[in-house]
Amino acid sequence: MTGPALAVFLKAPRIGTVKTRLAAAVGDRQALRLYRVMAVRTLAAARASGLETTIWFAPADAAGEMYRWLGDSWQLRSQCSGDLGARLSHAAGAVEHGRAWMAIGADCPRLTAEVLHQASSALARGQIAIGPTADGGYYLIGGTAPLPDLFTAIPWSTNRVLLKTRERLRRAGLPWHELVELRDVDTEDDARAEGLLT
Repeated sequence: MTGPALAVFLKAPRIGTVKTRLAAAVGDRQALRLYRVMAVRTLAAARASGLETTIWFAPADAAGEMYRWLGDSWQLRSQCSGDLGARLSHAAGAVEHGRAWMAIGADCPRLTAEVLHQASSALARGQIAIGPTADGGYYLIGGTAPLPDLFTAIPWSTNRVLLKTRERLRRAGLPWHELVELRDVDTEDDARAEGLLT
């Protein structure tokens, strides 16, 4: 298949393990329900984009759960251990040399196939694609394999992820394109702003 490969990072839908900051405010069961809703929306966007999609799941022993949840129409692979940077690097390394690749999570409910197509266009122009989030991170990152070193020594889960990524790209002299800013859902306020809670 031509076009970029799309990696979707998902956690197994286990109560008490997904969206823990959100769960602290709304409870584990509600957080799990909202995570499932966001994952379904994300996968619908991936399907509508027509991109070859691989779901990278965690933890590594969750293959059975993932098949029961999502069925057998998706390519599933387990994430490696380590921080987010290590897991992104591992997934990017699974793509053949010279192929465009992008990664997304499942906590950005306004992500659409159109946004994925815009990212694909940036990759086709030889740019790094970044989807910035309102909290200083990103919901999408992509480039052509092998990707430059974008994932090591990044302060993950802070409001400096996007800043540090831009700095690294600038120092390397690499062109990048930023997509529309979207909100990822980590807190009760985020969920309410996105219409997931009333």
